[in-house]
Amino acid sequence: MPAAPTEIVDGLESILDIFLSDVRHRERSVFILCDNLVEMACKTKAKQKNHHFNTECGFYDAWNAPGVHLARNGLGSRVHNRRDMRNLMQHASAAATVDTQTCADAIIDILGLLLKLWGRNALDNLREWHKIAIRIVKLYSSGGDPIKREQFEDAMRRGQWRADADEKKPKINEIIVEVGRRGFWSFLVKQAPSQVEQIILSCIG
Repeated sequence: MPAAPTEIVDGLESILDIFLSDVRHRERSVFILCDNLVEMACKTKAKQKNHHFNTECGFYDAWNAPGVHLARNGLGSRVHNRRDMRNLMQHASAAATVDTQTCADAIIDILGLLLKLWGRNALDNLREWHKIAIRIVKLYSSGGDPIKREQFEDAMRRGQWRADADEKKPKINEIIVEVGRRGFWSFLVKQAPSQVEQIILSCIG
């Protein structure tokens, strides 16, 4: 079975990018994008199964479509509950939001969804930084170890990201960026993936 379609992987990339970014309200943004990607993945797979499938259908019909059929007591109920929360956030309460763990769990469920829809080769087209980012996401999910997460955060903050910092001072127009709790990690996993991976191995294994 082929890997997940490029547009689906692109959507996952955007989600991982924002999750590890330093933008405000990232949890809210990630959660909404996860819900969007679930719907797009379900409709894409249903369309592959049946070229006449109506992609303008509702969310419930999408995750129950032929070729999709999510478990009503498992992944199906979780994504459906997230749709209810997303509707609250977007249509009923501008103040409603979600926490980091809820976002991480939503991302983990997307990975499970893609594997269900496109089989064990679904994630073959992920880039190296995607795989590193997913390991970090797992650390923040409900299945992550809080102690290892704290150790990882501390190690990321202590990391020597600018090797020549002592010899080469920043230019007058340069801004010194301090790595924080998930602050600027998106940049680091792309620019220094091997260094981030070493920190993951030393803290998580």
